[in-house]
Amino acid sequence: MAKKKAKKGAKADKRVGAAGGDEPAAAATAEKRAAAANAAGSGGAKPAGGRRTSVTAQVRSSRKRRQQRVNIAVGAGLATVIVTAIAVQVVREVSRPGQRFPSLGNLHLASINTQHVPYNSDPPTSGPHMPTIAAWGSYTEPIADEYLVHNMEDAGVVIWYEMGTPEENAENVAALEQVARGYRRVIIVPREDLGSKYALTAWQRLQRFDEIDEAAMRRFIEAYEGIDHHPR
Repeated sequence: MAKKKAKKGAKADKRVGAAGGDEPAAAATAEKRAAAANAAGSGGAKPAGGRRTSVTAQVRSSRKRRQQRVNIAVGAGLATVIVTAIAVQVVREVSRPGQRFPSLGNLHLASINTQHVPYNSDPPTSGPHMPTIAAWGSYTEPIADEYLVHNMEDAGVVIWYEMGTPEENAENVAALEQVARGYRRVIIVPREDLGSKYALTAWQRLQRFDEIDEAAMRRFIEAYEGIDHHPR
């Protein structure tokens, strides 16, 4: 009986020892699981941060595209305004009365006898001129071009008529004064070899008439009288 009990005790000790021998393995397994859990927890946080970065990038990209669309729209609007303004100016220039001549500048002459470049229209419409102007009003005798060009620079219109007899000159003056009524900066003056019965000039503009056309003449005066042409 004593031997049997001793054997049972030895077996029990073995089981206990075996159980005790499993404790380090169990601890190691638990540590591995904890480490895996920590790793999983740490790894799970990364995607959340990545999503936030991705959303921010998308918002910035969307704002950039929206700003680009705004910039394109603004640029297109400005281009339209500029093109429209140029087109309007071209239409206005074409629709203005009279033939246009290039400007010959605003040079002042030392005297009426000073040599200067020839005028590019007849009667003249721009170019070298005397420092003083002729008095506004009507004349039955010619006035030197160099004075009248200055009148045109000073926002004036010159109404020319073909030089005739004193009686014809007086008749023309009376008729043309009726055309020019209400305007202040106008000179009515005769010219020999005018090339037409009448002509109206302003700075860089010339329009000829074979007879008095009051409506057309007043359109010319209205378009140019009062516009100053001094260099700025």
